[in-house]
Amino acid sequence: MRFHWLLPLFFLLACRPVMKKEMSGPELDFKLSEEWIYATELSGLKYNNEVITRPPGFEQLVMQLQLPEQGGLSFKKHCVYYVVPYKEKAGSLKVQELKNDSNCPDVSGDFPVFVSVQGVDQFKVSFNSFKLTMDFTLGKKPQKIEIPLPNIEAGLIHEKYRPLKEKSLVPGLKFLRLNEDTFDFASNKNLGKLSDRFSRGSAIRCHQVNKECETVGENRCDECRYGWYEVVDFQCAQGGSKFCGQNHCGEKNEPACPRGVKVVDPEDAGICQSDLEPVLNADKILVCQ
Repeated sequence: MRFHWLLPLFFLLACRPVMKKEMSGPELDFKLSEEWIYATELSGLKYNNEVITRPPGFEQLVMQLQLPEQGGLSFKKHCVYYVVPYKEKAGSLKVQELKNDSNCPDVSGDFPVFVSVQGVDQFKVSFNSFKLTMDFTLGKKPQKIEIPLPNIEAGLIHEKYRPLKEKSLVPGLKFLRLNEDTFDFASNKNLGKLSDRFSRGSAIRCHQVNKECETVGENRCDECRYGWYEVVDFQCAQGGSKFCGQNHCGEKNEPACPRGVKVVDPEDAGICQSDLEPVLNADKILVCQ
């Protein structure tokens, strides 16, 4: 008799839904930071550095971020929605992901949810000095999330006798999202960014020659967004390999400047700034060090 009484109870307990654990503040911080640090654009920011108090009980779009997909060959949008708490209705923060770079709708839809947390109140967001800051309470506990956005740019800095550089968190510093598809020439239609540098390893090679002076692969230098420059490698009559971007030849850890078309001794084939010398790297390219 005891067995017949326990069996239905066992099935009843087994069928109870598992309660989903709410995301904590540090978990939310980690999940957003590891994604948003790659953001290339922040737009539609409302109530910059002001606690959002209206409209109570209704969802609103707070901001949207443009982010690169894995590999950096396409972009997506993160749409950030906030509901101000009202009476019995708890406040909430929701981030949804659009698999394209279209503008976010004013209210959330049926597209995928990246994160969603309940019990959010006193929500305030600000963007200053290329750093995104969110202050709020979660379960009545104060929380603060700070995310640097090094890939956000705000125009160019013009300095006399110096190359152009971007207004950003750290000029020249970019976080790239790379995988095995990043350098797939069939997919990568736009080659290079203004901030790409050979010395950082971010410059894209658009044309390569080997030691027999044969072209390896396709010459795609006409697709470079900001032009291209030539390096000194195998002293071929038709020139050396080429990279997309602005030319910083002769500078430290940058390619040596080609001396000319005449074939000379390897150590004399490149020109560097007066305190540097051309040295062959692993790819047989003369680099100033």
